[in-house]
Amino acid sequence: MGFEDRDYYRDPDWQPEGRSGGSAVIRWLIGLCVLVFIGQNIASLRVTESLALTTDDTLPHWQLWRLLTYAFCHGTKDLLHLVFNMLCLWFFGRTLLERLGSREFLAFYLLAAVVAGLSFLGLQAGFLHERAQVVGASGAVMAVMAVFAMWYPRQQVLLMGLIPIEIRWLVAAYVVIDTLPIWSALRGQNTHDGIAHAAHLGGLLFGFAYVLFELRLSNWLSVRHVPAWWRERERRKSVRLYSPEADAPEPSPEEELDEKVDEILRKITEHGEASLNSRERKVLSEASRRYRERSRTP
Repeated sequence: MGFEDRDYYRDPDWQPEGRSGGSAVIRWLIGLCVLVFIGQNIASLRVTESLALTTDDTLPHWQLWRLLTYAFCHGTKDLLHLVFNMLCLWFFGRTLLERLGSREFLAFYLLAAVVAGLSFLGLQAGFLHERAQVVGASGAVMAVMAVFAMWYPRQQVLLMGLIPIEIRWLVAAYVVIDTLPIWSALRGQNTHDGIAHAAHLGGLLFGFAYVLFELRLSNWLSVRHVPAWWRERERRKSVRLYSPEADAPEPSPEEELDEKVDEILRKITEHGEASLNSRERKVLSEASRRYRERSRTP
């Protein structure tokens, strides 16, 4: 029996998380950045000074909202900065949104912005002891690109709209480009180029960590997932190893695969597609391949 024959798989009300919401979350994020940019140009100093991330006010004065609001601001005279960030968010973010779901993607994006901001403050205030200010969504967008590169490393993009390059090499180049100025600054060299390299690198590292450690942020933020987590924990504790009798038939590889698929699809039904780890996704891919081969067998 293939996994498409399971009752809970054929439930007409079920669909993978993220399929129904489209790209609404990304449109809202882009729209908010554009509205803030317009507000900055209307009342530039008042808006920017109250929302930007600064070494003087953010942590010393407990203005912690700046760790997030700065990511929705951009330089009033740097329209290209806004356009580049929003284009990258649109092109790469939609694929991640479809795979993660709206809630998980939003949690990932906002936390990436916070981590990128903390990275900037850690360098400027903690190591360089410099007064500095940063605005822009680049750190969070870098995190999006890092995850995309980890999941789809051979996907080609057009650099400057002309040169095809695999996304993994583009992201690797950003890692080098952002690491070298930080290294130079720590050695006492003047590297003031107007770019928040620490925020970029913090976003990139957060994206890599998100994939490597298989983080699922929305589960941490939802209280209703705690009972399910506890039930799963108790179920695993109750499992005991045993020795089957000599005459008991061992399950075939196909039966073992079916059992694994049952467990994975039940997990999708309870927690959504975003709860799957990389091993479980590989099992589903292998099962799909075998079921297709089985259906073609006369």
